Amino acid sequence: RAASARLDSARRAAPRACAMSRRDGFRPCEMDTGVAAPMPLWERNLVLVALVVHVVDVGLDLLVVLLFLTHMQWGFFFCSVAVILWAWLVSSLYISFGGGGPAPGDIDDSGMAERLPQFFLNFAQVQIFAEAYRCIFRNGDTDYFHTLRLMEAILESAPSSLVKLYALIIWAGAGAAPAGAAPLLRLSVLASFVSVGLGLAMWEQKVQFRTSSVYVAAVAVMRAFEIASRAMTLAIFAGLTHPYGFWLPLLADYGVMLLLIVRHKSVQFTYGLFVALPLVLVSLEPLVWRREDHAVPKDSYYMVRILEFVLMWIVIIHQQDSDTEVDSIWLGCEALALISTLGLYVTLPFVWKIARRHELSRDVADWGEDSAKEGLHDGDAYSDSDLNSSGSDRARDADRDGELPPE
Repeated sequence: RAASARLDSARRAAPRACAMSRRDGFRPCEMDTGVAAPMPLWERNLVLVALVVHVVDVGLDLLVVLLFLTHMQWGFFFCSVAVILWAWLVSSLYISFGGGGPAPGDIDDSGMAERLPQFFLNFAQVQIFAEAYRCIFRNGDTDYFHTLRLMEAILESAPSSLVKLYALIIWAGAGAAPAGAAPLLRLSVLASFVSVGLGLAMWEQKVQFRTSSVYVAAVAVMRAFEIASRAMTLAIFAGLTHPYGFWLPLLADYGVMLLLIVRHKSVQFTYGLFVALPLVLVSLEPLVWRREDHAVPKDSYYMVRILEFVLMWIVIIHQQDSDTEVDSIWLGCEALALISTLGLYVTLPFVWKIARRHELSRDVADWGEDSAKEGLHDGDAYSDSDLNSSGSDRARDADRDGELPPE
């Protein structure tokens, strides 16, 4: 009976063990063949939609850069170019020199001869098409695709949406822009909001073994509301407190995020210096992660956002009381900012409640250690390393002593 129970638990743990491989993402595999299970149709459609959103968002960002260059808006031009180059550089370095590839000096590492072509192909936005093709037509894993979409969302779409909103209010709202500038900026901002929401929702899907399309869609809507509320409020505040109102809130919020990261002690300080940058605009970690696994816990993060929202809107209302003329672009941005904030805090409790039912550890390696805890896995589940060829229990005893069996 004990051997039968261990075999049953090993079968249940097999999808988890297969999902821990370096390039198989987090999708389960078939027990008999050991290969990845067919990707559900809704996940294939999600990859296709994400690819279309990526192309539209990047294309509109380039058109906006061309618009700034044509009309000699040098401040907006250099900010937009810096954001795009920064995002493409980081994602290209990840693909070429990290992200599960062979370590330098490894027997499988072919050196710079292979890494440099990967770098330039990804910098030219070719790699994401290759990853999408593997996902849709070859039933490949979606690890790289999800990561590339996440990087584009938090490193390019989120900051560029703020720059474009600022230009829409300061430049197009003042009547100095050409006739087609405002519609292009609005469309590009909308594409950036959708890109951020979808990118963070797909990361939420990536870290889970099983999730539903409804939950992923709910997270995407909630995240889109989040970045819309944050970016629009900052842009309105910066427009009314021009020229210092753009950078001062961002620098102050970066300091607050660093303080929360140091206080929480979930990540190293050097890593926190980098993570705090996108945290200025949007919360990064999946909601299904445990509180102790977040760089900044969600309760602390959204409490800071509520306080900042209240303080900035006090300044906005006070500044507008002394200004009798308000452009339609200003009124539209203010109305959408309030609606987006309301949508965020209406959808957040429902998404949060579902996420708590499927709470996971941040590190895949920790899931085996957490299998003995209640609420994460079955109480009688063992890892596949508990079974050896002789059928003895020595491997399980070694695990209980805190020692890992050899690979």
